Amino acid sequence: MENERLVNNFKFWVDKEIIHCKIFNNFDGTKEIDDLENIFLNQIFKLSGDVHMPILFDMEDLNFTNAIKVFKFLSNNTLIKSLVLSKTFLVHSLPSQISLNIQSFLCNPGAPDLIFKNSKSAVKFCINDTRTYNSLN
Repeated sequence: MENERLVNNFKFWVDKEIIHCKIFNNFDGTKEIDDLENIFLNQIFKLSGDVHMPILFDMEDLNFTNAIKVFKFLSNNTLIKSLVLSKTFLVHSLPSQISLNIQSFLCNPGAPDLIFKNSKSAVKFCINDTRTYNSLN
């Protein structure tokens, strides 16, 4: 894991050309939006440099309510979207996956974010997304 960084309730690192962000269970979803945005933008920029990479948000430790809050913020944030190739989310339960898939489709019907329950599937998607992007460029 390259450049592992712990910032507040988030751990960021790069592995297999994927930016990973682990959101810990002690995050209560009450941080100011500007603070959250600065944390994510700074870490993504530092880890990616000028390379567009997918980002995988691991929200497995979050309770349902906080997962929804964090997902809405991350899914709708255009600045974060401009720094990454794609946004992928990892959750712990089928109800969370279904709810966030619906939310994603409502927020971004043209290009909804993908939500997975299985980390191997999420990583595989990110790797394939990078390969597709690199083959087109």
